[in-house]
This record gives sequence, C-alpha cells and structure tokens, in this order.
Amino acid sequence: MKTVKVPEFVTTSLVDILRPLYLAFKDIKDGEKVCFDLSSVSFASPLFVLPLVAYLKSVGGDVFGSSSKLQSYFDCIHFPAGVDSVSGFEALSQSNKTYVPISILKKSAGAGRDRLETLFSNMVLKVLGTSKASSAVYYPISELVTNIIEHSKVEEGYMFGQYYPKKNYLDICIVDRGRGLAGSYSDELGLAFSDTQAIEEVMKGHSTKVNTERGFGVRTSKRVVCEAMGGEFMLLSGSAVLIVSKGKQQLVNLPGFHWQGVIVAYRIPKPQGSIDITPYLE
Repeated sequence: MKTVKVPEFVTTSLVDILRPLYLAFKDIKDGEKVCFDLSSVSFASPLFVLPLVAYLKSVGGDVFGSSSKLQSYFDCIHFPAGVDSVSGFEALSQSNKTYVPISILKKSAGAGRDRLETLFSNMVLKVLGTSKASSAVYYPISELVTNIIEHSKVEEGYMFGQYYPKKNYLDICIVDRGRGLAGSYSDELGLAFSDTQAIEEVMKGHSTKVNTERGFGVRTSKRVVCEAMGGEFMLLSGSAVLIVSKGKQQLVNLPGFHWQGVIVAYRIPKPQGSIDITPYLE
C-alpha cells in the first residue's frame, strides 16, 4: 500500500490548510488505497480531516503516526468512523464541546437524515454559544447538504464543524465522494464541462437538474457566508477549486489532483448580533 507523508500546516488560514490536502492527495489515482502518515501534523482542521474520512471510508486505506494529542482529538470527534445515528448524535450533543462531531448523512435514512442535519445545525449554534443569527447559520448548512444529497448519486455525505474560541471563528466542511459537479452536468444535461467550467456554472446559478433553469443554493450560500457574515468560502470539485476570501475570488486549477466528488469548506466569525439574510436570497 502506498504511503503518503502529510506535511504540516504553515498557518491556519483556509488557503494554507488546502495546501496539505492538495499535497496529500496529489498523484493519488482514484480508488487507490493509501496509508497516510500524520507524524508531521499537529493541527486538524475540518477542511483536512473530513476529506480524509470520506476517502478512507469510500476507498479504504489507513492512517498512522498521530501524536497523542492529535489522537485524543480524533477520538473526541469520532475519527474516522463518524456518527450516523440520531441517538448517537443526541448523546454527544448533551455535553459542552467546541466541535460538532464527524457526521455521516445517509440518503436512505430519510427522516432520520433530516433529523441528523437539524441536530448538527443546532449543535453548531450551541458551540458558538449564541442563538443570534440562527437563520444565517442554518441556511448554508441546509442548502449545501441538500445539494450533496441530491446531486452526488452516492449513499453518504459527511459534515464536520469546529469552533475556535480563542480565534472566535467556526469552520465547517461538507463532503461527498460522488460524481462531482462536471459529472452532474454531463449526466443530467449532456454538457461536457471541465471542472473549472462546472464550478463557474454553479456559481452563475445554473442548475444541473433537468427542466430547472436556476439553482441558487450554492451561490446564495456563498453570499450568506461571505457577504452577510463576513466569512470565507471554498468549493472544490475534481481538479478545480473556488476560493473566496477577504473580498477576493479566485478559481484555481490543481495540477495532479482530482477529488471524486465535492468538498465545501467555509469559515465564519462568531455572530455578534442578528443577521438579515433576505437581501442575499434569490
């Protein structure tokens, strides 16, 4: 089995967290089992942890070399197994934590999946320590999870959140191992888009669904995160990633890298008051 040494994070910015993810998965063939060496890693962000979980669960492989501190954190967030039941999540939500554990959403669970998504959103507000701006917090979670479940054509999706009290921000990551954005446009509409073009179409609000002209969920979620809440947003599919940070937006190709599915990560500062998201809804 191929061994990949994961590099340490340079800083904790979303862009710098993307770098170890890129290097860890660069030149890995789709479906290739990998053993990830985490001996150089001292910080575990949702943007790195959740894709790793999704890959291990869908393809196989292993991790080793975790420090005792990192392993202790992994145990707390239920890495890599995750939580896939309402009862399991309800038990965890009773205690005071700064994280929302790795959650596995199963398409076939129906009402149980909806309940798990609601519990996840409620726990996000709890770890933030505020009930203010609940609609702004709930909206992107609901819309992005719905997009994953509807478009991925796979059974499972993944969510994970971590609040950093000293830095006063929350990171959330949502991942699937499905057909990806370009695959959705190809399968549903017969459109041969590159990964970059597919992301551009999504951000224009062009739906991948047949007989549906507009699909604003992802674009509106990005606006709520970045404009309404002053946060940062990242959308990755295949070999391309959209990064929105500090008022700047860039779409980047990732040479030698291919993610089978979609990764969405975003960072929001802790809300200090109520936030009206209606100007951003389309």
